[in-house]
Amino acid sequence: MPRLSIIMIVKNESRCLADCLESVRGIADEIAIGDTGSTDDTMAIAKRFGARCISIAWQNDFASARNQCLATATGDWLLHLDADEAVDTAGAQRIRELVDQDGAGADAIEVTLANYSDEMRAWRWTPAPPGDPMARGFSGYIAAPLLRLFRNHRGYQYREPVHENITESVLELGGRIRSEPILIHHYGYAVRADEKARLYLSIARQKAEKRPDDPKAWHDLSEQLLALGETEESAVAAANALRLDPNHVGAATTLATIHLNAGNLEVARNGLETLVSRGIAPAHVLTALAAIACKQGRIEDARTLIDAAVDRDARSIMGHLYRARILDIQGDACGAEEELAAALALAPALEEVQQRKRARTLRCEADEMQTEGNNTGALTVYVKALKLDSEDPLIHLGIGRVSRELGQTDAAQRCFSRAQALCPWVLDSRCQPGP
Repeated sequence: MPRLSIIMIVKNESRCLADCLESVRGIADEIAIGDTGSTDDTMAIAKRFGARCISIAWQNDFASARNQCLATATGDWLLHLDADEAVDTAGAQRIRELVDQDGAGADAIEVTLANYSDEMRAWRWTPAPPGDPMARGFSGYIAAPLLRLFRNHRGYQYREPVHENITESVLELGGRIRSEPILIHHYGYAVRADEKARLYLSIARQKAEKRPDDPKAWHDLSEQLLALGETEESAVAAANALRLDPNHVGAATTLATIHLNAGNLEVARNGLETLVSRGIAPAHVLTALAAIACKQGRIEDARTLIDAAVDRDARSIMGHLYRARILDIQGDACGAEEELAAALALAPALEEVQQRKRARTLRCEADEMQTEGNNTGALTVYVKALKLDSEDPLIHLGIGRVSRELGQTDAAQRCFSRAQALCPWVLDSRCQPGP
């Protein structure tokens, strides 16, 4: 029967290591751990689980450290885990089945790393099943396909000092790779300390310098820079990645995000439309193009794009939220309410979704109060709605109308201008605020 070794590198992971090792206790024949300098109880915990531990001198190179640990493993198959990860029961069972079947025709298995966070705007973010205990209070995760289970004794080696991968080596040596619907749950993504992020940035810079013709190296650097607020340098790195690989979705997304945040709508639009023209149209790209179309007043284009985005990914929270926005602007109140309900059903605990739903309810209440002539009451309710959803042009439009009725002309004009900036269509001939 083939044997399975768990391989890990760790440093000061006493907070989470036990949970990780417990999740694979029933499937592991061996646990091989490389410690890069722990000063807490990490090694004591590892040894409680029967792990064989070695010390590794840290050289700012994750691939090198992993390869040193890999070299000590004796199993026929290796499963790479980090201490802040865990495997659920079904995933562990499937991993064991694959090992017992000696890969079932594959030499390496690609799984999905579920990086838990509530960053629903991240382009690979997907909602977790409501109430899923493996989510540990998060509403979803950023999905990253990664090769984590592979044969031993084939010469496979990790490469790249940060965001290290073994896929390149497996492919070069003729390894057969298959994807499996297995999640490895990663809980450290949302709590990375700034010190660790700076370390990752330093290593990412070195990687880009050593691999100047590698689009992945430039994209990794771009994302690390953007996470730390270094937008100008991030844009340069993303552009370098696209120069090397014009179809690099991640780099195009990062660059579009930078331009959108800077208000360069047309530049962001051109970059994303270039991808679509090449047949690359994932839901997040279509959603971003819909948001741009809305801000440019092209409401029919926005509707077409957002419908396509939701058709492509019915679990896209941002897709449902943007479709709710666009339907609201078009006057389809029932449709907007249905889209918000769909978003809430996917992520009931996500605060921003709850706020969007509440803001719309308040805006509708304020609209009714304004119709009844209660302008002062309507203004109070509109302001409450605005605090929950400052991006709704209809709230700004409502405040503008009420302010005008109350004789606050300058305030009204400022509100109309804000509404127009969010979606010029709300102030066209069909939605004029009046003389």
